[in-house]
Amino acid sequence: MMVEKILKISLSSLMILLLSSCSIAGSWVYERLDSYLADYFKEFADFSKEQNQEIELISEEFLNWFSENELLKIKLLIEDLKKIDLKNPEERVASAYRQGEEIFRKVNNFFERPIINFSKGLNEDQINQIDNHFKELRKEREEERKKEKKEYKDRLLENYISGFDRIGIDLTDDQVEAIKLKLENHIEVRKEWSELQQNWINEFVQLLKRNNSYGYESKMSAYLDSLEELGNEEFRDKIEKNEMLSMEIISFVFLTSNERQVKGFNRSLDIYLKSINRILLKRKLNNSA
Repeated sequence: MMVEKILKISLSSLMILLLSSCSIAGSWVYERLDSYLADYFKEFADFSKEQNQEIELISEEFLNWFSENELLKIKLLIEDLKKIDLKNPEERVASAYRQGEEIFRKVNNFFERPIINFSKGLNEDQINQIDNHFKELRKEREEERKKEKKEYKDRLLENYISGFDRIGIDLTDDQVEAIKLKLENHIEVRKEWSELQQNWINEFVQLLKRNNSYGYESKMSAYLDSLEELGNEEFRDKIEKNEMLSMEIISFVFLTSNERQVKGFNRSLDIYLKSINRILLKRKLNNSA
């Protein structure tokens, strides 16, 4: 936000995949998400057959848990968004953001215990492979940034344009220009976040190497929780201001939306709702069979 993975940013990607699957291909894609998640985890190191089976079980349990506990909440959140007051959208936008954060927090909490239990069985070679995997991911990100010719705020603008398009809102030229102007207030934190993330990963790997030491479980639990509080007060203040700016931009688009955009938005939400209803119904039938 936040799926997936050990890191928060990866869990965020997982959440996006979960929600996107509801509209792309309905229940077929959704029901395979545990396989996608398991395949990703398996890339971190050369795990044994038993460890791979454990990864598959964790992924399957996650999808079942999410379907039983959080999917209905997402449905209610979407239904709530359909009631948005276009003349005063700020309250519902903020409410949707808070609900999304709460779902994201619960996803984080779900993975904490399985990660700790699984990590206790890692050997030295596997921990080194995990360390190298994180380093490769970082290297790939840095190389991608070097190849990127567009300015960061221009890419942010493109993300907003494509994001609104995914929910049926084709932004007007005036809206795009207004968002571009608002993004001048976006605070650049990529370098700080990258350094904080790297430091967190380095310490995470060092803690993994002590996975058989006394008090390991409680130490790892506390450390995983610390990911939510990365950075000093100044850094977190920047993050909060950027989040406020995002909600301001979203509210602005609703305030200035025309009839065609509203119809497109409602149509997209209906697609999400129909797919979620099919998923919930199918799971209910399977559980009662």
